[in-house]
Amino acid sequence: MGRSNTRHRRLTLATLAGLLTPGAAYAQSCTGGVRLEGTVLDPKGSAVANAQVEAADGEVVTTDTAGHFLLPCVPAEKATLAIQAQGFAQSTVDATDRKPGTSAHFDVAMMLGRVETTVTVGEDATTIDADHGVGTHTLTSKDVQELADDPDDFARQLQVLAATSGGVPGGATVTVDGFQNGSSLPPKSSIASIRVNPDMFSSEYEQPPYEGGRIEIFTKPGADTFHGALFLTDSDGSFNATDPFSTIATPAGKRRYGFELNGPILRNRSDFTLALEKRDIDEFNVVNAVTLDSNLDQASMHQTVAAPERLWIASTRGDWQVTPKNVATLSFSANVNDLGNQGVGGLTLLEAGYGSHVAEYDLRFTNTQTVSPSLLHETHIGFTWKDTAQSPNSSAPAVQVSGYFTGGGSAAGNLNDRERDFEVDDDAMLTRGKHSLKIGVQSLGIFVHEDDPANFNGSFTFGGGIGNGSAANLTPLAQYQAALAGTAGGTPTTYEQGSGTPLVAFTQWRVAVYAQDTFKLQPRLTMSAGVRYQLQTSPGSYANAAPRIGLAWSPDKKSHTVLNARFGIFDNVRAQSAATDVYRLNGVRQSDALVYSPSFTSPLTPVAGSIQVGTIWQFPPHFPQDPIVQTQVGAEHDFPHHWHAQSSFFYVSGAQANRARNINAPLVADEYGVAPDPTAALLAPRPIAPNLNILQYQASGHLTGKILFLGLDQHSYKRFGFFAGYLNMHFDTDVGNGTVFPQSSYSDAGEKSRADWEQRHQFFAFGNLNLPYKVQLSTQFNASSGPPYNVTTGTDANGDGQFNDRPTYATAAGTGVYPTKFGLLSTDTINGNVPRNLGTMPATVHLDLNIARTFKLSRKKTESPRTLALNARSANLLNHTNVTGVSTIISSPTFSQSLSAEAARRIELGARFAF
Repeated sequence: MGRSNTRHRRLTLATLAGLLTPGAAYAQSCTGGVRLEGTVLDPKGSAVANAQVEAADGEVVTTDTAGHFLLPCVPAEKATLAIQAQGFAQSTVDATDRKPGTSAHFDVAMMLGRVETTVTVGEDATTIDADHGVGTHTLTSKDVQELADDPDDFARQLQVLAATSGGVPGGATVTVDGFQNGSSLPPKSSIASIRVNPDMFSSEYEQPPYEGGRIEIFTKPGADTFHGALFLTDSDGSFNATDPFSTIATPAGKRRYGFELNGPILRNRSDFTLALEKRDIDEFNVVNAVTLDSNLDQASMHQTVAAPERLWIASTRGDWQVTPKNVATLSFSANVNDLGNQGVGGLTLLEAGYGSHVAEYDLRFTNTQTVSPSLLHETHIGFTWKDTAQSPNSSAPAVQVSGYFTGGGSAAGNLNDRERDFEVDDDAMLTRGKHSLKIGVQSLGIFVHEDDPANFNGSFTFGGGIGNGSAANLTPLAQYQAALAGTAGGTPTTYEQGSGTPLVAFTQWRVAVYAQDTFKLQPRLTMSAGVRYQLQTSPGSYANAAPRIGLAWSPDKKSHTVLNARFGIFDNVRAQSAATDVYRLNGVRQSDALVYSPSFTSPLTPVAGSIQVGTIWQFPPHFPQDPIVQTQVGAEHDFPHHWHAQSSFFYVSGAQANRARNINAPLVADEYGVAPDPTAALLAPRPIAPNLNILQYQASGHLTGKILFLGLDQHSYKRFGFFAGYLNMHFDTDVGNGTVFPQSSYSDAGEKSRADWEQRHQFFAFGNLNLPYKVQLSTQFNASSGPPYNVTTGTDANGDGQFNDRPTYATAAGTGVYPTKFGLLSTDTINGNVPRNLGTMPATVHLDLNIARTFKLSRKKTESPRTLALNARSANLLNHTNVTGVSTIISSPTFSQSLSAEAARRIELGARFAF
């Protein structure tokens, strides 16, 4: 009975389906009329729901919870709107200057009291803002042009802005044109607007805000006349700084060029847009390792390795006005990237790198219907092709000498990963009285076809210590030296090789149903409540309900101050990568042989002292989605002269986060101050089966976090705009980035620590300044303290197959004891007492600057004026060394030293001709 009711509810929701999200279906031309779309805002920029919008021809619509309204086809001579809302003065919008078959996008700022305001819609009308949440920002096409042209810098700037949701830069989900499935960035020239962080506590969204926020990109529609542009940016090596870790010059260069074109297909019925750009990026990866020379003597190795990148990005979009209240959009985009010498740098030599080909193609259809003034409906259907291929620089066995270098071939081998995604979303918005109800169904099918010969070429590890054919406690490099020389102590620590069928094929489905209602309890008190139910397959999880609730209250009649509180449960899906591991390495499709103390010349041949252990992956009997509880309380205030301040405090908790554990690890006791005996550990009893590592994904991770955000912005002045924010976060968790194993399979001692992604203090600022002679200056600054890193011994003393063992604190110098900035640390231990993530990487600082001037080339005022825009841009203007990797193994001569960094200062010049 319950299942039948559930099916009935799903069918009902699917039949109603979809809010017309702002910007998701841009204005389309209609015969003899104008399409008007906009957002009604209060004086502080928050959305005004349930406002009445009436056109001069008598058509009336009501704004939704985002303050958005749409009039798909208003006669051009009647394109005047009267907007009324309780507590606000009437506003009037005049768009009668628009020609039939055109469109207009605009914001309407309502005023308090009895002052009537009028907005005249011109050619430069801005795009619209949407759901007002914590840290919501909307970037217009003009704002987007002020951001970086380089794809990596552009993405970084957007990610920093998304951190205003209380998340970490780099983790935000990027979506395009209202689709839920994450996407690559489209061509910058095709972007109409970007909405950063809508109300993340809405049940429409799956991920919690602390994971990085959300970046929603909306692409440009066509126009009623032809428009186009040609553009070029160039960053010559002579302008750019040298990599801070390189001993020679690194003449990095970047070039970007392309065009865009849009216009009508059938006048007053359909239009198109087309954008294409090519990016040639010539960067360098710098190797700073310690190896052996031809005489087998220790020698430093410095390599400056070219890492070219060739990227094609294209998109096209066609829009069709099916009826005055029905719009169809079909789009196709492609992102094809070829990269050389990936994985190289720091301790990884050129021979261990690989070439990479990454491609993504998206075919998408959107249909938007204005069913009635109070009901809007939208359907999204999308199909995505994702292909990843890797070609190793060498097919030789990989060689890792812990803390010194990684050489040989790439352990990934000839990877060929094909993924196909099929998305269907159906949403609806129904407005009745004080209520705005939004309901929807979201479904995503992920079809995985991965040919992954991981470790098929074999991999040697030299971890040092005792038990490698010598009674001496050798460093990993000395152990490797003895192996090459054929002397005592030269037995490798381990050799690992995979075999079997590299192909893994399966499907993961993710389906969600949500409902969200927003309503006014009192004139100054608004409540929002919703629930989200979702399920998935591979692994199966079918009972995941996530309620959400929020309150916003203004204590003063003029709403200069707003207090808000939100609560929500967010069920994180289990990624398909976990299913790939389990289905691939199950002991049938593929096998993995891990040999301890193997022969260096014939590692799979049993020799005296060698022990071979198998490895399989599995899911636990019950593996639900990961429920995260997040709460937020905040305040916003408008000061005189439109200075706007905001503050928010977030609390995050979770008790079923994803971890992994070897549930059949050897049962060994902790030891301190005694050189470990790896053979004894491997011969210790195991609880399930001998000589087998059973690696199991588990929903056993714990996480708590506190986040504070403070922000200040000013956008009312003619000459400049400003936004600055400060983020403070503190997490306590035993999970981290990717798959995290505890040091010991039988104890969590020392596992609770700062999160891998935690950068305790973060400050960021955006600004723009209009200088004399029509020169525009824009800048972005962000600085953050460094994330933590884990200090390890580089060995596997407890025999669980994981080389994540940590050292122990020592009280006196001796064999296996190393002086560090953390004190004396010893490798003579099993399950050391040093806590996880002890170290902290250096702080990062970015300052980007852009100066631009646009020249009008047309003397006559037309709808398509010819312009020439010139700009000069600098990324990392301060040339700060932003470290990305440090040496983490205490026996390494480079321990705790920085090994790699982001690009040094880059300067580029650009030109854009528009017509």
